[in-house]
Amino acid sequence: MNDPLLTALVDARNPDGGWPTVKPGPSTTEVTSLAVMALAAASDPTLGSEIAGGRRWLLSQQQSDGGWPSARPVTESSWMTAPAVLALSTDASSRSAAIQGGRWLLEREGRGLPWYARVWFWMYPQSRTSNLDTELKGWPWSAGTFSWVEPTAYALLALKKVRPALPASRIQARIEQGERLIYDRVCPGGGWNYGNTRVLGESLAPYADTTAVALMAVHDREPREEARRGLRVLEEVMRDVRSGLALGWASLCFDLYGLSSAPWRTRLREQYGQTRFLGKIKPLALAVLALHDGARMVRG
Repeated sequence: MNDPLLTALVDARNPDGGWPTVKPGPSTTEVTSLAVMALAAASDPTLGSEIAGGRRWLLSQQQSDGGWPSARPVTESSWMTAPAVLALSTDASSRSAAIQGGRWLLEREGRGLPWYARVWFWMYPQSRTSNLDTELKGWPWSAGTFSWVEPTAYALLALKKVRPALPASRIQARIEQGERLIYDRVCPGGGWNYGNTRVLGESLAPYADTTAVALMAVHDREPREEARRGLRVLEEVMRDVRSGLALGWASLCFDLYGLSSAPWRTRLREQYGQTRFLGKIKPLALAVLALHDGARMVRG
């Protein structure tokens, strides 16, 4: 194990088998899921116990409804079910748990506008502050709230991993609506923001990490013009990006589309050497995942 980033990720592991957001800190579902995928992607036979320990931690956190909470002592299942499904779906010993998580995701959706708001905007369309299709149901950050791009993209990636084990008609309809929401949220100039495209008459700019994740969610489809334009926008935006998160997601995104991620991988190593990602474990796990051809871990 000669890779300093890989060594740092292993060293960041908590005694309980999971990984925290920063050390010291409690293990979290999202970071542990990314770390498990990253170590598995490294294909290092000496890391078997660390990978198995991370999977055991994830399995111990699964709730009776099939979902995952963010971290102990929280018990409410959350959007973090999606990365847990991704991390557990590739191993035979944990795939059944991933399928249960997929069923949980399948039944969750973001909330649309209440009936009185729909009537109001139908009567007074000029009062709308954005042009989003609020009837599309993706996935929310929190239960019972609006659908956003990133949790919808994570859910799509996870569901596509366990699609063969879920009801065909139900999952197909859910995936198609999630993809429609992704395309509905494209920024006017291309790429994706967190959810809105225009607010109070002003166009919003795309973010690199959100654009990368949104593109990853639809990578298995014949690229639409919005996706092709999004890839061009992502490459343009990345020219000035130094964020470990954005560099990791962008590298994985370009790999999924069969495009070169070499410049971003090089910059990932450079940024880690300069900043150590400020001690944050999530960008470290993403970097390891990207640097070890981890796109196969999220490919549907």
